[in-house]
Amino acid sequence: MFNETALKGTIDRFIESGAETGAAAVVMKDGQEIFRYGCGLRDVENDKPFTPDTICRAFSCSKVVTGTAAMQLLERGLIDLDNPIEWYIPEFRDAVYIRDGKEIKASRPIQIRDLLNMTSGIAYPGEGAEGIDKVNNVWGELDNSCRTDKSIDTMEFARRLGKCPIMFDTGAEWMYGSSADVFGAVAEAVTGKRFGEFLKENIFEPLCMNDTAFYVPKDKAERLAVLYDGTGENRKPLDWVNLCIYDVNEEPSFQSGGAGLFSTAEDLSKLGAALSCGGYKGTQVLSRKAIDFMRTNGLSASQKKTFNWDSCRGFGYANFVRTHEEPNKSGLLASKGAFGWDGWTGTYILNDPDESLAVVLFVQRAGAGTTALSRAFVNHVYSMI
Repeated sequence: MFNETALKGTIDRFIESGAETGAAAVVMKDGQEIFRYGCGLRDVENDKPFTPDTICRAFSCSKVVTGTAAMQLLERGLIDLDNPIEWYIPEFRDAVYIRDGKEIKASRPIQIRDLLNMTSGIAYPGEGAEGIDKVNNVWGELDNSCRTDKSIDTMEFARRLGKCPIMFDTGAEWMYGSSADVFGAVAEAVTGKRFGEFLKENIFEPLCMNDTAFYVPKDKAERLAVLYDGTGENRKPLDWVNLCIYDVNEEPSFQSGGAGLFSTAEDLSKLGAALSCGGYKGTQVLSRKAIDFMRTNGLSASQKKTFNWDSCRGFGYANFVRTHEEPNKSGLLASKGAFGWDGWTGTYILNDPDESLAVVLFVQRAGAGTTALSRAFVNHVYSMI
């Protein structure tokens, strides 16, 4: 039996303990919303409540949207997973990686499937790896440009990354990186539209995701949550920017398919219904076969050796989402084949077509990823269906 009061109590417990400042959750079952709840504050300093329509920085939950867009292009015959990305972005031709200070030519071109499976070797900024300095420089150039009125756009960013070394031979391992951002540029080349325009026409407008975009319009800014660093007494508003994602009120030039969307728990649950429940209010954005493909692991056994984050135990990976394979390892009651991802700010979505169920939970805490709250909430939801 579905016990709404008990489920609210799970969220309340994490807010009251100070583990999270505020949270919002929406659950979809059989295409219908069966639970929505907000608790705590989106803005402590001004005593504003966290609600299901609170606008949040989705960060890597953006990848679930980008993965959906990729499946749309695949099912329409506009891309093939074996296609080299150099067909769309010539700068990726003759990719190299560096070992012991020497450039080594990749054994094959980077393909679209390498982007979708995060096996491309195209890195996020970081440190330690050979060749990463050039990647860091490109991200630095992007960040500097975002502070001006002449920001680097999605395609130009990808072109600059194409001139950088990759981190390993093509397809050799899984590595979380800039693949989704590069795919945004591939989508632009294929469709002739800006990535945000394609998403709006093919996902956001059909599903009435009216609060999801790469920016927050001025008339909605009051609903944007404060992003906090830390919890409890150590909590403070974040005073730095990650991955060049700024709070902007106009459509940005750089539209990050990996991290750039702003959304609400309410909005993302509509996509969850489309991916899990056969559609949202009769509207579907992917075929059943495309959804089945999206939630099927694409990593080989050797690639999985580096797919070793705690939040990925028991999962495979493909199409910018993790795919549930071994419940005993994951610790989740979800069905095999359930799929989704989380964001750096604590945004979380899990889609389960077998149960016609979608679970969305949002917080806004820097570095949160998959939270203890989201895991507890998911298991409590499954206990009731």
